[in-house]
Amino acid sequence: MVVVHAAEIRVLRTTAIEDYHAHLLRLDRASCFPGDDRGVDAHCLDLLASGAILIGAYVKGVMRASAEIVPDRTARRAEAAITIEDGYHDRGFERDLTAKILDEARRCHINDVRVHEQTTSRSYRIPTLELHSYASA
Repeated sequence: MVVVHAAEIRVLRTTAIEDYHAHLLRLDRASCFPGDDRGVDAHCLDLLASGAILIGAYVKGVMRASAEIVPDRTARRAEAAITIEDGYHDRGFERDLTAKILDEARRCHINDVRVHEQTTSRSYRIPTLELHSYASA
């Protein structure tokens, strides 16, 4: 287990795609990106092409957790995913990244966000109702 004292959560610019790519390569990719590194390469290119919003959680200058928000063609709905590297689970990144997803969805006027978890074996479950509650407010 890794001791994490503080993390910086920030929205990434396209110039930080290398950080995001490196983070994805450090994940246990058997469930996320089966095959070789080309799956991660293709996913990052797709994110850039789709206009995705990328969020990183940095510990000592290295991204250890992330969220991606991929809007649909209407930009009113989006799919989101949270990934966390081994050794960094149960440190509050799930909640921090979920909160940042909500903030960015509101900022971009996205009314509906569907969040996918990294794996079903993690103890944290993202509150789907919370993600939809602001749309009717």
